[in-house]
Amino acid sequence: MGIGMMKRISYILLIALSIMACRPTGKSDGFTLTGTVPAGFTGKVYLQEYKNRKYIDLDSAEISEGRFIFTGILAEPAVYTITPSQKSKRIQLFLDNGPLDLEVTDDWEVALLKGSEEAEMFHRMLPVMAKGTASPDSLLLANPASSAALYFLNRNIYKYDYERLKLIRKQLSASLNSHSYMKELEENLARLENVLPGKVAPDFALPTVSGDTLSLSSLRGEYLLVDFWASWCPDCRKASPTLVELHERFKDKNLTIVGVSIDEERSRWLNAIEKDGLAWQQVISEGGWNSNELKAYAVRWLPTSYLIDPEGVIVAKSIEVSRLIPQIEALLN
Repeated sequence: MGIGMMKRISYILLIALSIMACRPTGKSDGFTLTGTVPAGFTGKVYLQEYKNRKYIDLDSAEISEGRFIFTGILAEPAVYTITPSQKSKRIQLFLDNGPLDLEVTDDWEVALLKGSEEAEMFHRMLPVMAKGTASPDSLLLANPASSAALYFLNRNIYKYDYERLKLIRKQLSASLNSHSYMKELEENLARLENVLPGKVAPDFALPTVSGDTLSLSSLRGEYLLVDFWASWCPDCRKASPTLVELHERFKDKNLTIVGVSIDEERSRWLNAIEKDGLAWQQVISEGGWNSNELKAYAVRWLPTSYLIDPEGVIVAKSIEVSRLIPQIEALLN
């Protein structure tokens, strides 16, 4: 290679290195969230994380002259919320290391948002996903390296079966492998795999209304309909008449219903049982959404029902118990 050619390559490399040095470094620069609020807003704004079905305060900023500012360094891009002092309303935001400018309306809604491409995509898709006019799996497959799109899939994971989620996982970018949202997806896949039809239903031993302990394995020899629910869950209460009808039709045909509540207030649980006329086995699982039984059965939505055969093997699962009726009729009539 000639000296002239070597000088030319060295010059090109120098230019490339200079360009890379001028690029923003992302994580090391951190994020700056600048918000503008209408006149009349005073006090603090809270930056929150939604974890285990609860909002957790991470930081706060004073509103000064119609503005508030949050700064910091994120370990990974993720979804957060901001809420005023009253905490009556919240705005969801996708934050990554870099600037994010936000204008808020009198109703604490987004009037204008300007930030990274992914932050803006999240803002555009949020109302669409809420209305159900777009599918999270399609969004993610079109953006397989997007942690924002993966967030939407995780929030709607109850809509997808194991095989569909497994297929989606295979098509995601390796750049997401270390993200906590990917860990969440993989944990859900592992749990779903354990409760597929044909698998033995996980056993549990939980307190009944009377204070005794009921184990699932003690009911072997009967078909079981295990219904996960809670008194505060509107869809659960709407499903009560269907369950009452099933109980009356099949209680003498080898079908036992077992209600597993995740209520954290025993009085509300007992009142709902009485009011809805739930005259079958009822147990309560401690821990709310973090209960061991919800994890064991990969429950991400209430109500969720499992149909189990007399040998303790899972036959089917549904978030709408009415969809299990044809199978119950075929097995017991």
